[in-house]
Amino acid sequence: AAEAGVTSTTVSRVLNNRGYISEETREKVYSAMEKLNYMPNEMARNLSRQKSDYIGVILPSVEHPYFSKVLHWLEHYVTKHNYKIMVCISENSREKELQYIDLLYSHRVLGIVVCSHIREIAENIPAVLCDNYQGGILAANRLFDAGCRNIAIFNPPTKENIPAYSREKAFMKCCEDKKISGRVVYTDRLAPLSEEFGNNILELLKKNSDLDGIFATSDVMAANIIRACKKMGKRVPEDISIVGFDDTWISTLTYPSITTIHQPVQEMCEYAIEAIVKKVKSEKVPSQVVFPVELIDRESTK
Repeated sequence: AAEAGVTSTTVSRVLNNRGYISEETREKVYSAMEKLNYMPNEMARNLSRQKSDYIGVILPSVEHPYFSKVLHWLEHYVTKHNYKIMVCISENSREKELQYIDLLYSHRVLGIVVCSHIREIAENIPAVLCDNYQGGILAANRLFDAGCRNIAIFNPPTKENIPAYSREKAFMKCCEDKKISGRVVYTDRLAPLSEEFGNNILELLKKNSDLDGIFATSDVMAANIIRACKKMGKRVPEDISIVGFDDTWISTLTYPSITTIHQPVQEMCEYAIEAIVKKVKSEKVPSQVVFPVELIDRESTK
């Protein structure tokens, strides 16, 4: 205020864009801010206004191609609404997720997008999902159409209240209906891009060497399976067909490229941000929205 030759009240009005301020006065304040390298205290402003211009995002990882894709589109639509984004990485820890929710709440964020495998925290909170059950059906049918009769779904250990379980349930029901051999093979909960995870996939394939078709519940897992098959001398898709899930960039970079279930991530992220904007305006938002999935046929299936 002293540098600009105005009162502190005038500075406050300029920073918060409240009331009439002449262009001359506004320029004086901006010039003083630039000269003094002044940055407004966002946290203090949020507390005084009881809200901020931020939307929080809690992800289990940014290393995984699916979640990096999610983050890209969330940031795109947050910016489109002239808001900013605060990102927290939970590493699949329920405790960290709850801590981050408290942290974001203390910063008075407008809303929080939680990408979680832990549905307990999401009761009575609007959910944006893809049709995981239909994804399981599409995967099983594609393997059946490829001539596979001894198939499995490779999945991390799941609970009934998380989305991946729906894929598993649908896959096994489809195998039962078609009267073909279907099984669930549980992988270890390891970082999907780690060497340890690749070794785990290789060991599971050796124990299930009779399989002629696999539904992997992520493209990263499918890529690991293709790599393990090469080590075992199994040809893809001649000896074994593989279907992934997500349709991330990795599905087109492997050889052979991965037949996969496409999640409409862009549309899901757009809806999630729109839902928060509507809630801010006290508009009603459905408790759950399910987006359709589709099969993308590539080279890993016959």
